[in-house]
Parts: sequence; structure tokens; C-alpha cells
Amino acid sequence: MPGLSDRFFNRLPVRRLSTDGQLHLLDRQEIRRLRLIQNTVMAIAATFSVLGFLAYYLPIYCYAQCFPAAQVSLPFRNAPLRLAWGELLWGIALMMLELWALVFLNLASVHEIAVTTGFLNADNKPEKGESLVKIGLEIRSPDVRRYGIDPFQGMNARLLFLFNFVFRLKGWLGNKVIRFLTRLLLGRYAVRAVLDFAGMPLYMAINAYAVYTVMREAKVIILGQAAIGLLLQRLPEVALSSAEQGLLYDTLQYIAISKRDFHGNHYLLTKGLLDHFHIPPKTYHRLSEDYLDQVQGARPGVQALCRLVILLGFILDGHLSWRERRKLRRLNERHVLPEGDREVKRRLRDFVNGAGISAWSDAYVAKLAT
Repeated sequence: MPGLSDRFFNRLPVRRLSTDGQLHLLDRQEIRRLRLIQNTVMAIAATFSVLGFLAYYLPIYCYAQCFPAAQVSLPFRNAPLRLAWGELLWGIALMMLELWALVFLNLASVHEIAVTTGFLNADNKPEKGESLVKIGLEIRSPDVRRYGIDPFQGMNARLLFLFNFVFRLKGWLGNKVIRFLTRLLLGRYAVRAVLDFAGMPLYMAINAYAVYTVMREAKVIILGQAAIGLLLQRLPEVALSSAEQGLLYDTLQYIAISKRDFHGNHYLLTKGLLDHFHIPPKTYHRLSEDYLDQVQGARPGVQALCRLVILLGFILDGHLSWRERRKLRRLNERHVLPEGDREVKRRLRDFVNGAGISAWSDAYVAKLAT
């Protein structure tokens, strides 16, 4: 599949568009074009779900004889169990076809987003194509573990497994719930066709949301890479002591624990900061218990650096959960951050909409230089 995806992505044409040449900022024309791409792709993904339901159920209704079944006797049942293996194989084949269609749709949408933002052109496509394909396939780079950052420090492993298990079953569980509610509302008048198609709106929404998340992730990564690169160019060459280097490492670990994730943009930020300040990477880093007290006691320039990294960490993945907003409020109450959760949310929204980070990050960079 990866080889086929690469070939498909490489054959997509790179259209010549008039961009403003500033990758970290998006103008109105680029924003309108991105919204058009988003709405079109979501509509296509929802249509895939409708076609999948029709392709599965209509042949079964019209040509039931073409889908054989077997009667299986079980020791704990008085009546034999009907095993519709023909319908099962037909469903698996259609499911695989729909998944492939969604993968190619994701790759095409990521390609269009990269071209529209100016991230991808005919000259750099061989260089940047591989990373964009990974975004379209939702493949996370193994390099994120390179710096010993553990997002799940202090988290119960069993609880984490249960959460991931239920998250992956959300579509199947949702369909079962809708079927149950339909049967409950219609009672004995509920026919099979109504029950079979009751889950179609849910799967339409799931398909549309799935491609939306891929497109949004592609935009966040592209804008994040540009913002991080620009920030690293503006950071002054400041020598940090061993303790201050450890405090910066703690800040990066604090972000990962707060997010319960180590996003690709967080990896780029970590790599860039460690290289810039000549900090040797670790195979594993654990957050200090008195981290916030250390930030408050650091010299002003290092305080500004830690605050800047915290703010960047909370917005660079494009998400801000209620739990993260609550943590930001605590940081504001302890005077670790002057900004509250509402201001950080506004900056996140501006970042995702292509407004960049220079408007507020330059003040922190100036304090670091003093």
C-alpha cells in the first residue's frame, strides 16, 4: 500500500497558483481556496459512505440467491445459527474498496493543501513528498521517540489501553446504538431495510470527519513547520547553564504531559531548540516535581523562553481540550503565564487560520535577548 500511495501522490499535478510567498501566513484568497477544498473533500467522503451502503444492501435485497449462507449447530442453542458468509465476504470486499478510496482522497486533499499554502511546488515535490504522504496515511514518524519525551508519564497503562480500545470501536458501537434506538422507536413495525440503513448518516459523518481531521492536520503541520523555522531564525544565541538546559528540557516534557501526546510539530520544536542551544538529547527524560517553582525562580530571559515554549506547545498541534484549558488557568493563577486560557485559545485559532505567531512571540524573543 505505501508504494501505491507514493506513486499516486507523485502523479498528482502541481497547479501553478498565485501565492503571497509567505508560508507562515495565509491571505484571504488562500483561506477561501482551503475552505473550498475542505468542503468538497468532506462531501465526497460522505458520498463514499452512501455508495458503500447502497452497493452492499441493494444486491443483497435484489439477488439474495447470490449470497449463500450456512446453518451452524451450536451446543447451547436449540435452533441452528444462520451464518451469512456470502454477505460477510461481500461486505469485507466493499469495506476494503471504500478504505482505499478514502486513502486516495486523503492523499489528494493533503496535496492540494500543500500546493495552496505554497509548501509544495514542482521543484521541491521529490523532497517533501514523503512527509506529506505520511500525513495522508496518518503514519506517525518513529523519530518522535528520539528525545526521550514521554507524554504518558504518570498515567495508568490499563486506563490508556481501555481508552484507545473504546476509541477505535466508536463507529461500530455508534451504529449498534442507532439500530437499537430505531428498533425501540418503531417497535414491531421496523423493517430490515430501515434498520440496515439507520447507521448510514453516522458513517457519512464519520467519513466526513475523518478526512476533515487529516486535512486539518496537514494544514497544522505545514503552518507549524513554517512558524517553528521562522522562530528559530529569530532566537538569539544565548548560552544556557546546565540547570537552565534541564529546565528547557522539563518545559518540553511538561507540554507533552499536558497534551498527552507528542505531536510532529512538538518534535520539530524539540529538535530545533536542542540544536539551537546545544543541549545533548536524552534517551528518557522525566519531569521534575518542582518544575513550576523552577520556572518562577529562573532569570527573566530563561523565564521568557520557557513561557514562549509553553505557549507554542499548547497551540502547535491545533487543539486545546478542556483539560488543557484548565491547566492553563492554573498556570495563570500561579503567575507562570501572564496569558489566560481564552487568550491562548484565540492565539491557537489565529495560528490555525494562518495568522502566524510573530504578533505575540516577538515580545518573548526580545526578553530572551536581554
